[in-house]
Amino acid sequence: MVKFSYEFKLNVVLEYLQGYGSTYLCKKYNIVNPSTVLLWINMYKAYGLKGLIVRNYGKVYSGEYKIKVLNWMHTQQKSYPETALHFNISASSTIFTWQRRMETKGIRSLYNKRGRPKMQKTELKVTSCQKNLANEYMIKYVYTKIQMKHPKSSKFEVVHKLINQLKSLSKSYILQVIQYSRSVYYYNLKKAKLSYDNSYIENKIKNIIIKHAAYGYRRITAVLRQSGLKINHKRVQNIMKRNNWQCKLFSRRKRKYNSYKGQVGRIANNILNGDFTANKFGQKITTDVSEFRYGNEDINHRVYLSPVMDLYSDKILSFNISRHPNVSFTLKALNEAMLNLKSLPYRTIVHSDQGFQYQHHSWVNTLKKYNAIQSMSRKGTCLDNAQMESFFHIMKSEMMNVHYNTKESLIHAMKVWIKDYNNNRIKEKLGYQSPNKYLGLIS
Repeated sequence: MVKFSYEFKLNVVLEYLQGYGSTYLCKKYNIVNPSTVLLWINMYKAYGLKGLIVRNYGKVYSGEYKIKVLNWMHTQQKSYPETALHFNISASSTIFTWQRRMETKGIRSLYNKRGRPKMQKTELKVTSCQKNLANEYMIKYVYTKIQMKHPKSSKFEVVHKLINQLKSLSKSYILQVIQYSRSVYYYNLKKAKLSYDNSYIENKIKNIIIKHAAYGYRRITAVLRQSGLKINHKRVQNIMKRNNWQCKLFSRRKRKYNSYKGQVGRIANNILNGDFTANKFGQKITTDVSEFRYGNEDINHRVYLSPVMDLYSDKILSFNISRHPNVSFTLKALNEAMLNLKSLPYRTIVHSDQGFQYQHHSWVNTLKKYNAIQSMSRKGTCLDNAQMESFFHIMKSEMMNVHYNTKESLIHAMKVWIKDYNNNRIKEKLGYQSPNKYLGLIS
């Protein structure tokens, strides 16, 4: 570092006061930095001729003095040069070095002695008073720094950022130093956390609805719980109600197909008698036929679905889609399902309504071929086959809320939906699992 004599400084200052600029003087006297000239001027104005006396650049400052200087700079909100001028310190960079050392290495770094260490090292002891003074300065400094960086933030947000930044200090101590009520802080913290949680949950619910538009609050609650989130169904319901996300697909009435044409064959007894529970896979199965429309939705723009459902897992074992709801159409789905169940050590009960397809001798003979037991609903009593009726209602509500222009597009949508039903669509009856997951077919 270049040292300038007292006489040299005085000549520069006098010329400056006569009207010469700092840039001109730097060129004339070969001074590198114009701020050096300004520092001499300020020192002269503040301390007179004493301010121009050549100081000892190797002066060693105590830790207490360093903390005092830094604390004054913070409380008075002065710059490094202004602070150096006030305390008659040779270079403002010295104060800057103290500041950075304090931030990165802590209070002990301000008490380190300069020069070569002695042979016998003595442990540096810092009193509690000195430590508290340093901590208070650090808290106030960082607090002011955050305020300047985030001028639009609320006081709580600034305090919260301060606490997160100074994790080595206790919250209570920080709040005490900046004079912020502890109860107010925790009240706002709880409020902010609840707001954050609601925003997080709303995003999760929104993503579930995008993927499963037909899910109500119960099944959405189940999906959230399966993801590890502990949440009450009433809270989910309130969030969905507030955002108008409630499922309204099931409120519309759907067309019902009726295959009953009187007694045209054998009428079997109602063995199930409304009991749709099963203890084993394939113990009870049910079937029915329903109509789906596309295009102009007239007689020439209809297809029919005949699914076979297992009442143990609610899985669709097989299905057939055709333009004509004849006997062979229903037998194809039945044969496919029974082939998968023929190895079971017990007889299967096959339940249906009294549609003409199920009274036909071909249907009855097929059941005898597989040693199955036939069961039929009572005439005009849809509740006797409520499980199948419920399936059709769900399917039409979830996939027929759009119009299909062609038969191919409708059949493709039906197949995709049934596959998704078996693999992904969760049900409360199955412990909020899909049929295939309930059977252990998928993980």
